[in-house]
Amino acid sequence: MRRTFERRSSSGKPTGTRISEMRTAKWIYLLLLLPLSISPLSCRGLVKDVFQTPKVRLIDVALLSNPLADPGKPWDAVLSLEVDNRNDYPLEISYVAYSAIFGQDTVAGGEHREDMRLGASGITVVKVPISLRPEAFVNAAKEALLRRSVTYEFNGSVGIRTHVVGVVRIPFSRTGRLDPTDFLRRKGFDFN
Repeated sequence: MRRTFERRSSSGKPTGTRISEMRTAKWIYLLLLLPLSISPLSCRGLVKDVFQTPKVRLIDVALLSNPLADPGKPWDAVLSLEVDNRNDYPLEISYVAYSAIFGQDTVAGGEHREDMRLGASGITVVKVPISLRPEAFVNAAKEALLRRSVTYEFNGSVGIRTHVVGVVRIPFSRTGRLDPTDFLRRKGFDFN
C-alpha cells in the first residue's frame, strides 16, 4: 500500500498557497508595471528636445511718476520686456526678477509675481512695474556731474512655467552709458 501525502503549504493548511507560487505572481505584476513606470521618464527627454527656450529682451524703461512732485517718495517705473515664444503652444510667466544699477549703486531690485500668458509662436510685450529708490540716484548724479556720464545696468530673469520641464529661468540684461548733457540736448536744452 502506498502512502500518499496531502500537499500542504508551509502554514499547514491544505487550502493555502505555496510561497513560491506567490513570489512568481509578484514578479509577474512587477514586470507588467515596469513599462508603465519607464514611459513617463522617457517622454520627458522628448519634451525637452521639443521645447524651445523663448528669448527675452529689455526694450524700454519708462517713468510713470513725476520725480519732482515728491522727491523723497519712490519713483514708479515700468520695464517693458519683449518675450519671443518660439513654441507652437502658449506658455505662462510665473515671475520676473529684476535689479537696476546706476553708477555703483543699486536703485531698484525685486521680484514681480504675477501669472502672465504668452501667446503661441509670437512676440509678447510684458510690462513689469518697478519702484526706483531716489536716494540711490544722489551718488549717480554726483558721478554724472564729475565724469559727465554714468553707467547703468538692468539685469533680471523671467521664470516661464512649462508642463513637463517645470519653471525655466531665462535671463535678460541691458547695459550702457548715460550722458546727461546729451540727454538734455535731445530734450531741447542747449549747452555751449
